[in-house]
Amino acid sequence: MANEVIYDVKGLIKDLNALEPGLKKAMVKEAKAIAKPIASNIKNAIPSIAPLSGMLPQNNPTGRLAWGAGKKADSVSIRFRTGRSRVSAVTPLVAVWVTSPMTAIADTAGKGGMRKAKKVTSEYDYKNGRRRHQVTSQGRTMIANLKSRYANDFVYPAVEDSLDDAESKIKLVIDKYARMVNRKLD
Repeated sequence: MANEVIYDVKGLIKDLNALEPGLKKAMVKEAKAIAKPIASNIKNAIPSIAPLSGMLPQNNPTGRLAWGAGKKADSVSIRFRTGRSRVSAVTPLVAVWVTSPMTAIADTAGKGGMRKAKKVTSEYDYKNGRRRHQVTSQGRTMIANLKSRYANDFVYPAVEDSLDDAESKIKLVIDKYARMVNRKLD
């Protein structure tokens, strides 16, 4: 959805609030409503059962990295933000986030460069001292198992066809509210 670039949305929101206090809220609500079908498609694509047996909550009862621990496995949120990104030149106005940690890990597993990891970690502070430990092969094994079962990469394929359409609809919403401000200023 990074094809269209809209400048100065913060200024638009400031002008909307000056024009009429409820307009910003209405614009955000309209933009998020466009993303609801995408969020629904993502929820439907997320498996209800843990893809690997080691991800079951019984295997990790106190941790947050179990399938559905902390947050349900299919928890998805829609966010609207106008602040600039600290890592990218382009900030998405509307973003759909998978908020369950293990679901996000399983979905993105194996998408990196799979470069060789270090055998030993760098030193770090630990209980009044410094420590380092060996890196195990657990992560690589998890990725290999997920890939062999085709249990990773389920979020993006579920929505890739509808992203361009949603992007153009959100741009129309922003344009609609920008026209309101421009009409009032003229």
